[in-house]
Amino acid sequence: MKKVLYVEDNPEMIEIVQIVLQNSGYRILTTQNSDEVIALCREEQPDLVLMDLNMPTLDGFEITRQLRQAGFDRPIVALTASESDEDRSKARRAGCDDYVLKTLDMAGLEKTIDSYIAEAGGL
Repeated sequence: MKKVLYVEDNPEMIEIVQIVLQNSGYRILTTQNSDEVIALCREEQPDLVLMDLNMPTLDGFEITRQLRQAGFDRPIVALTASESDEDRSKARRAGCDDYVLKTLDMAGLEKTIDSYIAEAGGL
């Protein structure tokens, strides 16, 4: 079963994404603590990281930079409410592979995750 680490500080959003992705056959790991993301990635070796960009303490841009500097080479997808072109560009520069808007329609999120995991030979 493929693992997705979801970094998010909103408990309601975590619950929604967990339900959607578990129903799609993924094992979901979650953390609301930006300080433990790198350790979780080392221990659990997720196939993909979903990254909220607006996190307390360290934002998702900085967490992504730190993950990339630590050698994490699997896909990181920003999952955010920000429609800003500036944030989209900043996420790419930080090391995100893709940028998905948080909406009530999670089909786009599922397709994005499926395509990155399939590309890595996982589906």
